[in-house]
Amino acid sequence: MYAIFFDKDNITYRLPVNPEQIEITSTQAIERYEILKSGQVAIPTHMELKEYSFECELPHTVTHYTETSRGFKNADYYLRLFEQWRKNLEPVRFIACNGMGDDINSLVLIEDLRITEKAGEEGDKYVSFSLLEYVDLEKQIIPKPADQLLPGVIKEEPPKGGNPKHNGTYTVVRGDSLWAIAKKFYGDGSLYTKIVEANRDKIKNPSLIYPGQKLVIPE
Repeated sequence: MYAIFFDKDNITYRLPVNPEQIEITSTQAIERYEILKSGQVAIPTHMELKEYSFECELPHTVTHYTETSRGFKNADYYLRLFEQWRKNLEPVRFIACNGMGDDINSLVLIEDLRITEKAGEEGDKYVSFSLLEYVDLEKQIIPKPADQLLPGVIKEEPPKGGNPKHNGTYTVVRGDSLWAIAKKFYGDGSLYTKIVEANRDKIKNPSLIYPGQKLVIPE
C-alpha cells in the first residue's frame, strides 16, 4: 500500500484512501537511422518525462479504512482542489511512500483526471490519476537568442562562404566515424551519405574507415 500526498504552497494534503498500486513509466527516447548496407542503428538521445498513474477512492464520509479520519475531507473537497491547480496551470509536488523502499517525490502536472461514481455509493468518487513529471523550463540551460544577450556583448556572425571548418578534404584520425565527420562539417550526422557518395573510390563499407584516409568533403 502507498500513502499518497500532494504538497502545494507549503500545505500537505494526504489522500484519504491508499491506492493498491502505482504505475511508473520511464522511457528513453531513441532515434533510429538507416546505415547503407548495414541496417539500422539506434542512438539514445534523452530520457523522457516520467509518468505516474494510479486509482484511488475518495469517500464521501469517514469509513473504517480512511487514513485521514482526524482531519477528514470529503471527495468534493479534493476534486475542487485538483481542478483549481489544473485551472491555474500549476505544478504540484507528488509524494508516494510505501514504508520500505525509496519514496517518490516529484513535481508533477495532473495531466488526466477520470472520475467514476457508482450506483448505491452516491457521493463516493473513484478517481484515476495520470501525472506527468514537471521540469521548470527556467532552470534548464537554454541558449539565449541574440536579442537577449547582455549589454555590450556583440553576437558573432559566422563567416560567409560556408562552414569555416570546411576546406574540401579531411584526413581521418583514430576514433573517427562518418557520422562524427558529417556532424563536424554539416552539423548533422545523418548527412554522412554525402561524404560516402563523394568518396566511392575510397569507401567500400560506410562502417569501415581508417586513420590516414583523405576524404573529399563536398559542400
